[in-house]
Amino acid sequence: MKQVDENNVGFVEKKFYTIKEDLNLESNAILKNPTIAYETYGTLNTQKNNAILICHPLTADSHVAGYNKKKEKGWWDIIIGPEKAIDTNKYYVICSNVLGGCKGTTGPKSINPETNEEYGLNFPIVTILDMIKAQKKLITHLDIQQLFAVIGGSMGGMQVLQWCVSYPSMVKNAIAIATSAYSTAQQIAFNEVGRRSIIDDPKWNHGQYYKNLKTPDKGLALARMIAHITYLSKESMLKKFSRNLQDKEEYSFNFETEFQVESYLKHQGNTFTKRFDANSYLYLTKAFDYFDLRENKSLEDGLKSIKTRLLLVGISSDWLFSIKDMKKILMALNKNNADVKYAELNSEYGHDAFLIESGQLTYMISNFLSKATVKDVMNTQFKYLHKDSSIKKASKMMLDHNITHILILSENNHLEGIVTSWDLLESITKDKILLKNVMTKKVITCQDDDQINKVARIMNKHNLSSLPVLNKDKKVIGIISTDHISNLYNTSKC
Repeated sequence: MKQVDENNVGFVEKKFYTIKEDLNLESNAILKNPTIAYETYGTLNTQKNNAILICHPLTADSHVAGYNKKKEKGWWDIIIGPEKAIDTNKYYVICSNVLGGCKGTTGPKSINPETNEEYGLNFPIVTILDMIKAQKKLITHLDIQQLFAVIGGSMGGMQVLQWCVSYPSMVKNAIAIATSAYSTAQQIAFNEVGRRSIIDDPKWNHGQYYKNLKTPDKGLALARMIAHITYLSKESMLKKFSRNLQDKEEYSFNFETEFQVESYLKHQGNTFTKRFDANSYLYLTKAFDYFDLRENKSLEDGLKSIKTRLLLVGISSDWLFSIKDMKKILMALNKNNADVKYAELNSEYGHDAFLIESGQLTYMISNFLSKATVKDVMNTQFKYLHKDSSIKKASKMMLDHNITHILILSENNHLEGIVTSWDLLESITKDKILLKNVMTKKVITCQDDDQINKVARIMNKHNLSSLPVLNKDKKVIGIISTDHISNLYNTSKC
């Protein structure tokens, strides 16, 4: 990977993973062996507990940071990279193109294995749930059992919430930005007008336009123009365009493009047709419309399975996903006694502010991630013995599992001591048989809700490689080692 500058991940290559089995969709349709396009940044640590999944918004893709082969910068490069909010020196960052997309993941533009032609409208309807089912297959393929965090905005935020609901034990932390737990009538209305613009373009041809290369560009451009208006705020449009004319000082008194705002929207629409597939736009906006996490119209019930530590970020000038929408999620999670925080991004840029306001986002995201606790990264699978166990048994356990420390617990899992390989060597000279005669009784411990940076400082100060983790009842529930936190925090600097 070639480095471009100090705070950029450099040039990256898109990767592909084809799911070995068919994917059962929410509609009961079956998608045969779909392929997922994805990119990764940073290094997965030995404990595989530093992975962050980025979920992209409606028309973005897996290229979230760095530069691709076309030398295009990733769509969220402002916050992903070395020493940025999502620091690739600490985290292993993954971003995949959603199911139904057109940037490498199987979608309507892909070849149907049964016909050897593009799917077109034979591609099944997909939902946000289907998207994260495919993402979960990718995460499993990467041999990651639990994600340190899932982060996304807009439709990416919908995916974040779906992850938290559907796979609560797989997600330690989550950040949902400018999103909703269900699509509103207004959002569905804008999406339908966009879809109708495409469908009513004669070149759409019922979705079968791939062979004749006459793509429904006019319809797709119009759909993008409509959508783009919803991404901007009244204030930002006034400041950027006001009523200024484009390259003229007087009205032409005709229907040509005259105002700067008209020219801008036209440019956005035309540019979009060069990078996006019209059928994918239909499918993804439909998935957006179907999204609803409520159970029996109750958001509280729909979010009750969430166990994840969660940060919700609203945008002050966003009217597509309003502050009110975000606070509905907050209220429901608070009623469920979830571990949730809320922050507000003050910006005049509207919905798109989460792609622009790097300063505020950096503060919010890095602050939230840095306050991760021991329970986010600790190992709950640890070896222990009772004090009346023999030294021979402890020696065999160390050799069999290649470990140097064994916790000594009481019958009710309270910590009584610790025995090290050095203790076992010393027992030979002292002719001891039982662990209680050689174990160290004064043991430095940490709590499951301690912040990782605090624990890193303790371990560095006392030159320790691991610490037992206790819960509020003083019972041992895990162990944290320098391997667990080596990527997240440099203990030599703590």
